[in-house]
Amino acid sequence: MNYRGSYRHLLHNAKAALLAAIEIYNKPRIEYRDECFVILLLNAWELALKALLSKRGRSIYYPKKRKEPYRTLSLKDAISRAEALFPSKTPSLPIRRNLEMLSIYRDNAVHFYNAAGFGSIIYALAQTSIVNLKDLFEYGFSVRLADEITWHLLPLGLEPPIDPIQYIAKQPATSKETSAAVRQFLTELAKSTEELETAGADTARFLTVFSVKLESTKKIERADVVVGVQAHTDESGPLVVTRTADPNVTHPLRARDVVERIGNLHGRKFTSFVLQAILSEHGLKSKPEYCWKAAEGVLVKYSHDVVAFIKRLSQPEVEAAVAGYKSKIKKRQRRRGAAA
Repeated sequence: MNYRGSYRHLLHNAKAALLAAIEIYNKPRIEYRDECFVILLLNAWELALKALLSKRGRSIYYPKKRKEPYRTLSLKDAISRAEALFPSKTPSLPIRRNLEMLSIYRDNAVHFYNAAGFGSIIYALAQTSIVNLKDLFEYGFSVRLADEITWHLLPLGLEPPIDPIQYIAKQPATSKETSAAVRQFLTELAKSTEELETAGADTARFLTVFSVKLESTKKIERADVVVGVQAHTDESGPLVVTRTADPNVTHPLRARDVVERIGNLHGRKFTSFVLQAILSEHGLKSKPEYCWKAAEGVLVKYSHDVVAFIKRLSQPEVEAAVAGYKSKIKKRQRRRGAAA
């Protein structure tokens, strides 16, 4: 009995399973797409991990029990035994967490049928997993999967793809429209993200948002919002929290920069007074996506989104903001005069 198996045969089947998964996902019309895709993707990973063990002379079988057939390792045990053999360019911890999240979905897929848009989370996890597997093939076996696949695909869709980060942000801690299984899945996603960040691991190996051109556009640790964890009765549910990020990157503009970038608005020169009026009347200074304040309360900076927000305002909205701001100033002055 060859307890190692043939790593070449295992690797061949792993590649075949992955290509089948990609072909199924890219079919223009197929039901049960996500479930079939994830099953084949995880099968590809299991075979690839066993190939890695086999190549290093390790057994891919459990110890034989009397009167029972030989059993090869499960995906979970294959990960545990193979992660010490991972190439240095494929860190094991985030890859393991990625596979665990996909395994949860595969093992409990029946619970996720009623979650609109949930496929965006699976897509982001699975796309990251494919990149990880591609790198394992390349750095562990010197096999370039890119040579096996044509990327000249014709995208066709009636709706734009959902950003997984936006999907997470919109999920309340409890909702009749969102199943308990989905909330618990997002909670596990949050826990894994927090663990990886604490360990200093690369979260891009766990969950990365990709554009349709398969170019990485944002790592989850750089997202504007991430999911946190909040206990609610007997369940754990997701809670959107704002991440503190480097304001030099996210909020590079001072007030004068905002004024300069807007220039003219509705045929009139845009001034710092109009800016302060809009900021005040629309409460933009209290919204972290638009404004960042230093802890000392001296430095205030703005994101590029505030420029886009102001340019979208109609002329009546701008005039109403200015009138309201002037009214606030007059009331404040009267209160000061009365106090004096």
